[in-house]
Amino acid sequence: MNKLVLIFMACVVVLSHGAERYKDRMFDVSVKKDVLYASGVKHLKKVNTLLKLYNTYAENGDGSPVYLYESETDLRDVDLFMDIYQPKNDTEKKRAAVLVMHGGAFAAGAKDDFAQHTVTYCDSLAARGYVTVAVGYRLGITAVIKDKTLNIDSLDFSRTVYRGIQDVRAAVRYVRAHADELGVDPGRIYLIGNSAGAILSLENIYMDKDSEIPPAAKSSPDLGGLDAYGVQGFNGQANAVAALWGAVHDPKIIEDVKKPVLLVHGKADSTVVFKTGRPLGNIANVLKNVMPDAAAILGSYAFHVRTPTLYGSYVIDSVLTANGVEHDTYFVEGQPHEFYDYEDYDVKVQEKVFNFLYAQTQKPAGTDRIVVALIKPSALRMGENNLSFTVTTGNNLAYAVTDLRGRIVKNGVVSAGETVEFSDLEHGVYVLRVKGERPVRFGLSR
Repeated sequence: MNKLVLIFMACVVVLSHGAERYKDRMFDVSVKKDVLYASGVKHLKKVNTLLKLYNTYAENGDGSPVYLYESETDLRDVDLFMDIYQPKNDTEKKRAAVLVMHGGAFAAGAKDDFAQHTVTYCDSLAARGYVTVAVGYRLGITAVIKDKTLNIDSLDFSRTVYRGIQDVRAAVRYVRAHADELGVDPGRIYLIGNSAGAILSLENIYMDKDSEIPPAAKSSPDLGGLDAYGVQGFNGQANAVAALWGAVHDPKIIEDVKKPVLLVHGKADSTVVFKTGRPLGNIANVLKNVMPDAAAILGSYAFHVRTPTLYGSYVIDSVLTANGVEHDTYFVEGQPHEFYDYEDYDVKVQEKVFNFLYAQTQKPAGTDRIVVALIKPSALRMGENNLSFTVTTGNNLAYAVTDLRGRIVKNGVVSAGETVEFSDLEHGVYVLRVKGERPVRFGLSR
């Protein structure tokens, strides 16, 4: 063996030993396609005329399907799938996981989408030692065609978003339920969302009570609770979110949630607005971009779109800042929606996301407690001098006590009639959270 080869091999060994998990590419990647994570899920069935015309084009392999339906009441059962990317020959058993949600205005896109960087993120992160998941969620907006006008109602659009919220929670629960099999730490599950996927990701960490479900989701037919289907008995919320041009339906749901977020947004975004407004006001152009060769069909239609008001990254940032919640932002002047498609922003955005996720892996893992019941309002009782608390109903309920910096100082599970003592805590101000109850802020002065 010559000297040059020996030097090369030595360099390879040094580079291999110097690589750091979650920071550097270290592994080849294997992909398991179409893993079933929920079955028998109710979804829309009756395709509208516009979609039928376009599907003739898309089925020839020249475009991506767009899902528009005529009715919220004509339903069918569907199965939901995910693609799981794993580092090859990795012996670590407690790895961080990242679930990636594609965009597409809730009417298009796919879990194996290259155009929206879904595959790129999954492959790149798995090569760094994460277990990554590309999530397929229910797509389709009820868009009624009448007199050459395509009508999208705000209530029906809200139902579309809520279906996606249910799906993401089911996907998170699936990963937690199969954590041992996948080699995942259930306390380190993170989300990356793009556009519609960013909305679903943010709603995942902020919508945690049935009282926060939009009223439209409960109209006939009722879409059910947040965890209406899929594997049960596990927490459906992620531990952190990287949201690329996302929004929430109500800033009040942010309240006392301390989960870390990265907010990336172009200040000139007119699709998911940076501040406050109705998304997809430019839906005619969006659909024409998605279906470029169907312009002749679309050109003969008028569009009447009434989407619900959403609150973008500017508002979320303002609430988190006011509440003293640590978070990261990357807001860019003059940039539109999905600005990673312009100049070198694809590299800049990816760097922000990767650095954010790496920082999460360096923190103590979040709770992975199983929640199997919700306590009723007012079921939480603080003891004398705030030295304990008791719940009056429910079994195996997860609780956590955090200090004002958001660090967990005590957690566990509690059942009806049981009392949890705080005698082991130092004096100070804390926040107690029990699933199903509003957070309680209390002080210990002893």
